[in-house]
Amino acid sequence: MNTQMRDTGAGGAARGCAPGELSNLFPTVLLRRRMPDAAIRNVRLREIVLEHEKTDAGVGHSNVGGWHSSADLWDWPEPEMRALCDWVKLGAQDLTATVVPLQPGDDVNVMPYGGAWVNLLRDGGYNKVHNHPGAVWSAVYYVAAGEPDPSVPGNGLFEFMDPRPGNIHGGKEIIRPEAGLLMVFPAWLYHYVNPYHGKGERISIAFNMNVEVVRTAPRR
Repeated sequence: MNTQMRDTGAGGAARGCAPGELSNLFPTVLLRRRMPDAAIRNVRLREIVLEHEKTDAGVGHSNVGGWHSSADLWDWPEPEMRALCDWVKLGAQDLTATVVPLQPGDDVNVMPYGGAWVNLLRDGGYNKVHNHPGAVWSAVYYVAAGEPDPSVPGNGLFEFMDPRPGNIHGGKEIIRPEAGLLMVFPAWLYHYVNPYHGKGERISIAFNMNVEVVRTAPRR
């Protein structure tokens, strides 16, 4: 959105509104973080996902086409997957610390809530508009971005929707998936994935979490 300011008064006085206090009310937070050594780690994570696909018939939720694993990924036993889950929890801890005033000694406990699962898209697959009610934070981690056809507009893009109904200035936050990218965001925030067209697999892992802030000293 382009914004223009006009001089509507004489002699260089305040333009459009009087000086005052500007507040950014009710922001929607989004954490984006990249996995260290993702190129190496994701090789094994991809192998694990494809091994589970052979034995799990999958379920149907927001996905159209592709494979949506059962929501038990928090309990998958592979050490590489356990390490990923711990890293995602750390992201949720850090995001919580940006929105909840913490004092020295306070702790943030992150707990699985509502499951975690793989979304694996092949050519033509996508995810319908949805959110993850009941959890505090949701997260998406990209194991593989595939090889999207560059000639297809919006190919496989992830989109967050403006949550404010009737907002004439609203829009979308558009994310281009890349291997190693983690996003953590409020679980109530609606989002979707455009149809993926290309070679290979688009592999993402979704997580739902609740948090508890443990206070070690009384608030003043």
